[in-house]
Amino acid sequence: MPAPAEPQRLDILGVGVDRYDEEAVLRRISSLLDGDGCKQVVTLNPEYVMRAGRDPELRWIINAAELAVPDGMGIVWASRLLGEPLPGRITGTDLLPRICDVCAEKRMPVFLLGGRHGVAEETAARLQRRRPDLEVAGTSDRDPDPALDDAIVGEINRSGARLLAVAYGCPKQDFWIDRNRRRLQHVRVAIGVGGAFDFISGQVPRAPRAMRRAGLEWLFRLWLEPHRARRMVALPRFGLAVLLSRARARRRR
Repeated sequence: MPAPAEPQRLDILGVGVDRYDEEAVLRRISSLLDGDGCKQVVTLNPEYVMRAGRDPELRWIINAAELAVPDGMGIVWASRLLGEPLPGRITGTDLLPRICDVCAEKRMPVFLLGGRHGVAEETAARLQRRRPDLEVAGTSDRDPDPALDDAIVGEINRSGARLLAVAYGCPKQDFWIDRNRRRLQHVRVAIGVGGAFDFISGQVPRAPRAMRRAGLEWLFRLWLEPHRARRMVALPRFGLAVLLSRARARRRR
């Protein structure tokens, strides 16, 4: 499966997002799995972009990642508003099972890190029911506290996993991968997947397909989990920031 040519990244408020569609992302990840060293993949949404605007370290991590895919519909909306539309949204929840398909075909084991107690194990079980030839080398729900890094890295290294999916949420999962990926001996791709374990394991229901296609999955999630309202404040701020960015760009022309 040949890797696609390097795309030109779209800049949204100082944060880069790759122009790949889902099939191209899978081809790129397949190529990385056959390479050397551990490469970081970021699943980007508006909350990430707004956090990165306040946190130079997070912005650097995202922009240095091997891949940054548009997980949030707000990212796709922004690309259209800026006149450089992305192919579409690529959610971590949809992407992870397909990456596991690639790993199964290559006979490469995977490791699932993060989530609430027992959720990674149930996610692994469901992924294996879907794809019985998938090898899950291990799971862990240990906390992302840096004091536990040595123990977690040791466990992952002993497992021999080539793919690491990390579900600590934004931005903990990205900081964890960045500070530990150089010590991961066998992992070739480490991807932050946010709440994917909750959805894949069935702990949290997904929005109806029609809402997902309309880009309203966030609204369904807010209805299920009203405590997320505080985080959702980032969405209107993001929209306003993109509009202002577009206005400034037009004035410079």
